Amino acid sequence: MSDYESIHGKRVNFLSSDPTLTSSYEGQVWYNSTVNRALVQIKAFSSGGSTPTNFVFAGGVGGHTDTLGFGGVGPSPQPAHNLTIEYSGFTWRAQPNLNTSRRAGYAFGTSTSAVYAGGDYAPGSPTITLQTEEYNGSSWTTGNNISEQGSFGAASGTLTAGLAYGGYNAAQTAASTRTVSYDGTDWTAMPTPGADTNVSGNFTMGGGGTQTAAIFSGGSPYSGTRGTSTETFDGSSWTSQNNMNTGRGGQGLLGTQTNALYAGGRGPSPSRTGATEEWDSSTWTTSSATMSSARNASITSKGGSTTAAVIGAGSTGSNTNATEEYSSSLNVETTGSWVSGGSLNSNRSTLTFVGTSSTSMLAVGGYIGNAPSPPTFQTQNSVESYNGSSWTAVTALPIYVASGFGAGTTTAGLHAGGSENQSPPHQSTNKSQEYNGSSWTTGGTMTQSQQLGASAGTQTAGLLWGGKTGHPPSNTNVAQEYNGSSWTAGGSHPVSNIIRTMGSGTQTAAINFGGHNDPPADYATTFLYNGSSWTAGPNMALARNGAMGSGTQTLAICGGGYMYSPPPGGTAATEWFDGSSWTNIANNNVSGPSTFSGPGGAAATDCLALVNGQAYEWTGQPTSTTTASTLTTS
Repeated sequence: MSDYESIHGKRVNFLSSDPTLTSSYEGQVWYNSTVNRALVQIKAFSSGGSTPTNFVFAGGVGGHTDTLGFGGVGPSPQPAHNLTIEYSGFTWRAQPNLNTSRRAGYAFGTSTSAVYAGGDYAPGSPTITLQTEEYNGSSWTTGNNISEQGSFGAASGTLTAGLAYGGYNAAQTAASTRTVSYDGTDWTAMPTPGADTNVSGNFTMGGGGTQTAAIFSGGSPYSGTRGTSTETFDGSSWTSQNNMNTGRGGQGLLGTQTNALYAGGRGPSPSRTGATEEWDSSTWTTSSATMSSARNASITSKGGSTTAAVIGAGSTGSNTNATEEYSSSLNVETTGSWVSGGSLNSNRSTLTFVGTSSTSMLAVGGYIGNAPSPPTFQTQNSVESYNGSSWTAVTALPIYVASGFGAGTTTAGLHAGGSENQSPPHQSTNKSQEYNGSSWTTGGTMTQSQQLGASAGTQTAGLLWGGKTGHPPSNTNVAQEYNGSSWTAGGSHPVSNIIRTMGSGTQTAAINFGGHNDPPADYATTFLYNGSSWTAGPNMALARNGAMGSGTQTLAICGGGYMYSPPPGGTAATEWFDGSSWTNIANNNVSGPSTFSGPGGAAATDCLALVNGQAYEWTGQPTSTTTASTLTTS
């Protein structure tokens, strides 16, 4: 059997805590002294709202939820237009139009402080404008003309500190090497790109960053294939950097000089690409995320984050109005695990839990001895409090009882029902007790005696169901509700003879799973309670009874328990419920004896189990992703 080292070529690191997460950790697995974790970088494109029309070569600025697009040409070759649109994260909506219709100008700034300079009037036209316009979020105003004519170049920066570079010359006969800066009023000539013919005089490249820390990549000389070149600008000079992996042009680059993204484009042949590359200040890396439609000449949220970007409109061979949203995030995938804690001072079985977390829990009553084999076992009234590391004896329960129901917190707790009398014969009880953090008081009398079922809720809004009732006891499906003073009937459980079942949640949103009946048979069923009635949910993978169960209707956990057939015996298996299905969590089982007991009031991510008096705390929450970065190894 292969292990992680033989497959991946490296060992699983043993760390005292999680490392500082960066993209360099993608796909790595480590152990942080308590739980196995894996880092996955989620990278994906998803469909967004369509643009009002299908056009190409528009300017684009802004971020994921405020992308501004303006100018361009389309839906078919025709004179350029002055349309301005803004993306809200869901839809594009019209904004005040440019004063001058044009395409392929220099665009930089933000959605409320944008600049559009230069560009040309129509496809195939040598007429290039010098016009500069500024946008304040509500209207475009005319600024000073750009100092040099051009189109199809790139730009960086802000309204008061902008940079425009490359593109066609005025006659559209060659690619330009010019770089000009903008201070919000005037344009000034700056140093030009380097002398290398592969990177100087480019057009249709992508640009981003700031006036003093700019970057451009791709594009091409006036004659030749789409390039892979990359250059950075420090405010005074351009420096060649490592090339992209795929030559391309006609698409916007977004991000900064040290963290950029280039998606789509045309090239290296005349064909278009949906490939995405990421820049980390020194190297371009091909991303696992690919646009659903290969395209170029799109609106790009070039001023936004490389973890959340917008690509709208453009050409797939014909003009399109489709929008794609890119997202990238670092997720720590935690399988979850049981971590050993303190042992009870007095080991007991079938006791009752009261509490809401692994660091705040009461263990109430229970049996000592070989239950259920009278007369060798006795019920107890001892109560112990758990603080996350050790158990401490607190005020005892007024009665000796086991197999009861628990709800509430360690300072506002409820214990109800159970099997009473210190020594056999034990009898089901209808008594309830309330705990205030220091002492117990008598609560309301239950509608009937009940034991060996499940419970949920709080001291003033409690719920219990199932188990056994009467003398001698017989199975029941009765549910009872508590309001802090009295008990009333709730909606009967759909299974008439369910005992040793598990559950959690609230009085009006409870979850029940597993259980047992007589003659011996186990359930894998799940039922959800809405305050009046039960509805069936998905089955667990494993039928079992007497296990621990915690959580809610949308996030629950079941661990351990006993199975009567086939063959009979305990299990240490743990299952996780996400609101729609149960999933077995492999390799995260408690070692040692397999019969659990656990609280019904705790969160699924912060709960407790007991195995022969030994506490185990659940850490972590299994996470799942629908689109994860493709790793090079399994």
